[in-house]
Amino acid sequence: MSSNIGGASSGSGQIRFSGLGSGIDTEAMVTALMNFERLPIRRIEDDRKKLQAEQKVVQEINGLATALRDKAAKLFDPGALSGKTATSADEKVVRASASAGAAAGTYNVTVGALSQSHTMASGAAPTLTGGTTLDITVGGGSAAQVAVQNGDTVQTLAERINGTADVGVSASVVNGRLVLISATGGTAGTIGVGGSAAAGLGMATTQAGTDASVTVNGVPVTASANRLEGSIAGLTLDLTGLGTTTITVGADTGAIQGQVQGFVDAYNALIRNIGNATKYDAASRTAGTLQGDSTFTTFAGSLRNVAGSAVGGLTGAYDSLAQIGITGSRTGELTLDAAKFAEALAADPNAVRAVFGADDAVAGASAGDGVARRIRDIADSFSTDTLSARITGYGTSVQRMNDKIARLEGVMELRETRLRAQFQAMETAIAQLQSQQAGMFAQMGA
Repeated sequence: MSSNIGGASSGSGQIRFSGLGSGIDTEAMVTALMNFERLPIRRIEDDRKKLQAEQKVVQEINGLATALRDKAAKLFDPGALSGKTATSADEKVVRASASAGAAAGTYNVTVGALSQSHTMASGAAPTLTGGTTLDITVGGGSAAQVAVQNGDTVQTLAERINGTADVGVSASVVNGRLVLISATGGTAGTIGVGGSAAAGLGMATTQAGTDASVTVNGVPVTASANRLEGSIAGLTLDLTGLGTTTITVGADTGAIQGQVQGFVDAYNALIRNIGNATKYDAASRTAGTLQGDSTFTTFAGSLRNVAGSAVGGLTGAYDSLAQIGITGSRTGELTLDAAKFAEALAADPNAVRAVFGADDAVAGASAGDGVARRIRDIADSFSTDTLSARITGYGTSVQRMNDKIARLEGVMELRETRLRAQFQAMETAIAQLQSQQAGMFAQMGA
């Protein structure tokens, strides 16, 4: 940057006086000439700016394509769209949860008995003798030995029992008595006590260990704990009380719709972005960054064709996205009709899964593959093959432009130095002439 004040110019950390001899603003002339000389650099900078704008948009589209690829792939993963819910009619009797492997249906569950842990308590005034040991077994297993030390109280002994590895019980003090509760429920957790300290403690059973007793649709089930896992495939039952209730297992429609909506949202984001990047707005006479680039319009067209097509080989009422409640708009974006989708899922969940993930066992995406499977392949190929190469090309081109600009800037610096030297020489010559003229006039006047 330079400034002229009464013929003085400052720039590049130094002060220059322009046209002192000639009266010509040589600094302005240098600036004008260098502006002209820099036109090629400005053209390259404009091209670089345009290229970088394209690069940014292509990178955004690439990110959206990979997001769509991943969302589509999740729709045909093993167990995809198979989430289940289990609802208990009376959670005061049983609470239930289901995994994807649970079979849909209704189960009648009667809880006749809850599991209880074997509990023992000492006498009201237990005797603790230092140097003795208390041997504790659970379910007939190996004994854990706990030492009684001089000065022990019932509380310190309870704490030492709880600090013993693999003891199999929890110890507490209730109304001055040592209480042992088996960590294993039911009859399998029966506690045994022995050792030289046992007689002084006077341990006795206060609650017998009992197994949970349940019938599921009339089939008897027993368990050592109040949580039943595997009694009904894919179901976990938490027994909370005695009585009878029904457990209803069905598709987790909300979670499944959430998965599908995620796919629809990823699809729409990509289609919308490509549309904005490639469109021409006649009203404002503005073009998108990628307007006229057929690579992207062709890709978007391929996605729309697949989303609107039927899956070959499927029979029955559901063989396309439209039939399960996912329809396309004029802009190519998709809309999920939650009610229609839920209806299709309830009527034929296997068909819904096939619409997304059917596999015709033929290499490559084809009409016999599910819509999500084909879209995954198209998006993956576009990202890894087409866009990856283009993004690399942008980086190479921008670097080449940066290098060219740097070289030209060096040339400009030399040219500016030469121009200043030439004008300076001119000013020096004029000053010398003016000095000679002044001397001659002085002699003539004398």
